[in-house]
Formats: sequence, C-alpha cells, structure tokens
Amino acid sequence: MNSIERNINDLASDDGVVRDRARKALVAAQGHEVVHALIAELVDPRKRVRWEAAKALADIGSPVAALPLVHAMTDEDDEVAWLAAEGVASLGEPGLLAVFSGITRDCHSLEYCKVAHHSLKEFRKIGNHVEVIDKVKKALEGVEPKLSAPIAAYRALQELKLDMAAK
Repeated sequence: MNSIERNINDLASDDGVVRDRARKALVAAQGHEVVHALIAELVDPRKRVRWEAAKALADIGSPVAALPLVHAMTDEDDEVAWLAAEGVASLGEPGLLAVFSGITRDCHSLEYCKVAHHSLKEFRKIGNHVEVIDKVKKALEGVEPKLSAPIAAYRALQELKLDMAAK
C-alpha cells in the first residue's frame, strides 16, 4: 500500500488527529492521483470520509474537482453539502461555471437551492462576476427557486462563457 492509499484509508479513522494528519498529507502531496482518489471518496458511505475528502479537495484547489464538488453539494448530510459548496467557491471561475451548471440540473429540492445560494455567497466574497452571481442569487431567493433558478443559472452560464471568451 502506497502513502496515498494509506492516507485515504486514514480518512476513515475514529481518531481525529489521524484524519487531520492524513488530510494534510494528501493536500501537501496534491497531484492528479491524489485528486482522483479524493474524488472517489466523495461517495463513500461514511459521512466522515466524504467530509474529509471535500475538505482536502477544497484545500488543494484543483479545477478538476469542480464538478465532483458540485455533485457533493447534493449530499444527504448538510455538513458535507455546505463544505462542498464552500470548496467549489475556492476554485474561482471553473467552480462558478460548475455551480451554474449544477443549478440548471439539480435545483429540484429547496435544500439544494439553499446550498447553491450559500456557494454563490462565497463566490461573491471573491468579488468577480458579482452582477452575474447576483442575478442567480436573486432567483434562488425568489418564491419558486426550483423553477426560476435553473433559467437564471443557464443565462448566467452563457453570459460568463461570453465574458471569458472575450478575455
């Protein structure tokens, strides 16, 4: 068993110090293999492992993790979902594209709408694309976010892609 596998296994430890050490070692190692191993752990049946994987992916900041973190925003555990929402915000534009895309597909529950709103608040703190973000946030805050947010997110996605292409 190599060090990546050992650290991934340690994310399930009952000992918080062992989990923390393992997560920090994975973050320090970074790299393609680590990111993909952590992405696989986002669907582990144990909440603790999913949380640790989301935290490590957020700390690594690889754009490859954007869509998997958006998917983790649908996690049945609120702590994992909210951590994924914050983690994807740390990825900048690739994360924002992924969140808008996720809203177009996954806004079927009010709980997901709340998590997506939380993520957009985190993006807004960064200060880029504020006007586009605010349009989607407003839709998520409206009377029927499950209906209005996907449309607003689709429009925002198109606007953001145009902005990025113009640069």
